[in-house]
Amino acid sequence: MIFRILGQLAVGDGRTPLPTGHQLTVLAVLLINPNRRVSRAELMRWAWGAVEVRSTQLDKQASYVRTFLGSLPGGHHLVTYKGFGYELRVAEADHDMLTFERLIRDAEQVAGQPDVEISLLRQALRLWRGRHPLEGVPGDLGVTLGAELTSRRKRALVRLCDLEFARGGHAEVLDDLRHMVGYHPTDKRLTEQLMLALYHNGHAMEALDVYDAYAGALEVAAGATPDPGLRELNYAIARGDDEAVAVRGGVAPRRPPRAVDPMVTPRQLPPAPANFVGRGEVVQEVQWLLSRTGSGPRVVVLTGPGGIGKTALAVHVARRAADSYPDGQLFVELGGTRPEPAPTGEVLAQVLRAFGLSRIPDLREERAALLRSVLSDKRVLLILDDAHDEAQVEALIPGNPGCAVLVTARQRLPLLGGAHHVPALLPLDRDEALDLYQRVVRDAGVRTTAARGGIERLAAARIVDLCAGLPLAVWVAGALRGEDGGPSAPELATRLADQPLTSLVFRDRSVARTIGAGIDRLDGGARTLFLGLGLLPMPDIAPWMAAAVLDAGSGADPYEPLRRLAGRYLIRPAGEGRYRFHELTHELAGLYARDDPAGPSWRNAVVERVYRTLLSLVRLAHRSIYGGDYEVVHGTSALVDLPGVDLAPLSRSPMTWFETERLNIRAAVRHCCELGLTEIAWDLAVSSHEFYNRRNYLDDWAATHQVALAACRKAGNVRGEAALLAILGQPALVTGRRPGVSGIDDLQRSAHLFRQADDVHGEAIALRTLGNALRHAGRFDEALEAFQSAVKGYTAAGDLLGRWQALRYVGQLHLDLGHPERAVRLLDEAGAVAREFTQPLLQVQTTYWLGRAHLETGDAASAKEHFLSVLHLVDDADEVGVAWAHFGLGDVAAASGEVAVADRHLGVAVQMAGHAGDAVLEGRIALSQADLYRATDRPAEARQRVDRAVTCFTAANADHLRTQAEAVRAQLTS
Repeated sequence: MIFRILGQLAVGDGRTPLPTGHQLTVLAVLLINPNRRVSRAELMRWAWGAVEVRSTQLDKQASYVRTFLGSLPGGHHLVTYKGFGYELRVAEADHDMLTFERLIRDAEQVAGQPDVEISLLRQALRLWRGRHPLEGVPGDLGVTLGAELTSRRKRALVRLCDLEFARGGHAEVLDDLRHMVGYHPTDKRLTEQLMLALYHNGHAMEALDVYDAYAGALEVAAGATPDPGLRELNYAIARGDDEAVAVRGGVAPRRPPRAVDPMVTPRQLPPAPANFVGRGEVVQEVQWLLSRTGSGPRVVVLTGPGGIGKTALAVHVARRAADSYPDGQLFVELGGTRPEPAPTGEVLAQVLRAFGLSRIPDLREERAALLRSVLSDKRVLLILDDAHDEAQVEALIPGNPGCAVLVTARQRLPLLGGAHHVPALLPLDRDEALDLYQRVVRDAGVRTTAARGGIERLAAARIVDLCAGLPLAVWVAGALRGEDGGPSAPELATRLADQPLTSLVFRDRSVARTIGAGIDRLDGGARTLFLGLGLLPMPDIAPWMAAAVLDAGSGADPYEPLRRLAGRYLIRPAGEGRYRFHELTHELAGLYARDDPAGPSWRNAVVERVYRTLLSLVRLAHRSIYGGDYEVVHGTSALVDLPGVDLAPLSRSPMTWFETERLNIRAAVRHCCELGLTEIAWDLAVSSHEFYNRRNYLDDWAATHQVALAACRKAGNVRGEAALLAILGQPALVTGRRPGVSGIDDLQRSAHLFRQADDVHGEAIALRTLGNALRHAGRFDEALEAFQSAVKGYTAAGDLLGRWQALRYVGQLHLDLGHPERAVRLLDEAGAVAREFTQPLLQVQTTYWLGRAHLETGDAASAKEHFLSVLHLVDDADEVGVAWAHFGLGDVAAASGEVAVADRHLGVAVQMAGHAGDAVLEGRIALSQADLYRATDRPAEARQRVDRAVTCFTAANADHLRTQAEAVRAQLTS
């Protein structure tokens, strides 16, 4: 850390002399605004108290600052903006404020995982070394410019206390609270938490002393007295009333609080490879490399051709080392040899979810930073299998020296910093290959008579020579020898030698020999299945795929051929009745399929049948979520009957089925686009969007829809383009920062295209989405017209869910327009539609907005009744739903003059909204808090909450709400 401003200003090792006078002031202003342009006027105001001084004075001081910075280590530098000002560019790791802000962001992302959140908050708070930023700089510069930083520090400690209190860790925060209350003796929330911590640690009398000190400080500072809530806590502590103290620790729970899930410890290593042979020296070297200590994580790269045994070696070593990594072992398939390697950002999301995180940042850089934070104090082992290149891997490397990473790749990764490459794996020598072959044969139950032993041994030696020492080839050869009715070793050797290899590169030939020999002995169904699966890019092999390849409608059994292929090691089990290819076997299966005499007509028929089967399943799963084809339009592709497919898992839980098939769906959409099957591609994408929305798979949502949109535009598929544009404009996507989502112009085009196609249902979906975009832009009249047209379209199409959605939005819009009576009528109508569904979410949302409408009419009693209904309807695990309920109850209390009750409800609401990552809701609550604080003469707190609202609305692209918040801010500062 080169720059430390959180407390006493220090640079370098802390012993470096600081500049003085105006130079110090200029440096301080730049340091508290890192990586931001600071105007000349602002710098001169702080340094000289006015802007009338000659600008050359500032340039002179800036030159001194530049020279001073140049004497320090690191890559920071001062940038001059001619005619404007200066910017200090500095890396996050070199600046304690930037590190503090990043740790706080990371803590917000892992809300719900208390162990991780506590660790991150503690790391952030430890960076502070004083009361306020830039101590030691003359004047009030640090107090004024650092006010928001100081507030964030207080909020971080409050959150840390809440987390520790929830698990009985009151003693863990006593020292922190004592220091902070010493710095801020009139801060009510910190005082309250210190009193609670002292009471729960057996120091009731000291807690009472803290209250008296707070009351005295408040009297001196503001001539005020403690609010009733804090007085009640003081009385409860004085009389030793544990129940009253517990209630005062937060809003009294209406039912037992839900348990927060602990941090997940992933145990993802595959089973130890059976019959692992050889590699003794390499195993020892990798184990030694993993045992070393150093300043960074241990990164070991294993390279070699396909089928050489890289993954087996990595898993073998990882299994041996697992006990040294108690906080988790992960196995991540990067798909580097596939046509589309796994994007790093999505792999980061996968790893974060493995630790139980559900709220994943949008940007890849934020995900990487969050992962580093999650792993910062853990000992975790990662296997990154089949890496494409350094760029795919770099962001996945932890920063913690307690972690280790094993990477497998076909080529070296020389630009991967800090990595140790062991020598490329070589084929097994003859003795090792013979040992592996004989183990596989013995495990299959084959026994050789003494009379034939010599012949078998000679043939076995020839077999392993033909396998060229590649473990995969030896495995397949051993499986062929060991199957019932299989060839003798001499027959197998002859068959392997006779395999045609002219179209194969040298390194793949040994595997090709064994696969070719295996295919020769497959019956018709198993051979057809192997070749058909080779045409598909999907990572998992599911029974429904086998049924589609074999055209199970004609009576073919998909399960026995799968077992036959697995028995010959042509595919491998992946759990729960599913299978996977080895990447080299997959490549060769595709090659054999393309050379098969059945020709392109058979290949095209197989691929299209598989994708129409998948589309049939996806559409069935979508219908199962709500009980109908609501809020979606479909293409014209003919669906298929599913007699050979087990539909029980899909019927039991369509969301779980989607989760299982998620990667297959994504691969299928892309492959369909490549093959020109655009009608299937766009239908697969839009039929999956509700799953993506509910499970927060925004990467998959955007990727599938954007690739399908490009294909539809290229093919002139107008209706597909319209459907995709509409779904790409959904709020969950638009509020993120990802490119390629639909704006107002795109949604207007979508509605126009549907209208041209005479598709009333599709037009209604586009108009409802357009109405939302217009509302967020503050174009209320246009939004109302779009919503009202959508209601008519949904009604005509018989889409009850869409009609409910559009009616609710019309009602909410009338609230925005100041027509609460109309809003009540429309929301009542929406509620009647919602009651026709079994989904409680529909009733919850309608009830909430009815409460809002009643509150706007002045009927506080009805509003409170509706908000209490929401609180009882939602599940405790639904943080957003609980936050909405408390938000409404807080506003009712504020309207009724119950300030303390309102403050508590709004405090709970804003905290839960922040944890849930709902920026619009958090911003709305912050505005309500600002109104409450302004009405109770707390201007500084009001300004802080308005600033937070502006930040939230800006992040969510909610333009009309941001405009409202900025207007409130202008009133507060006028």
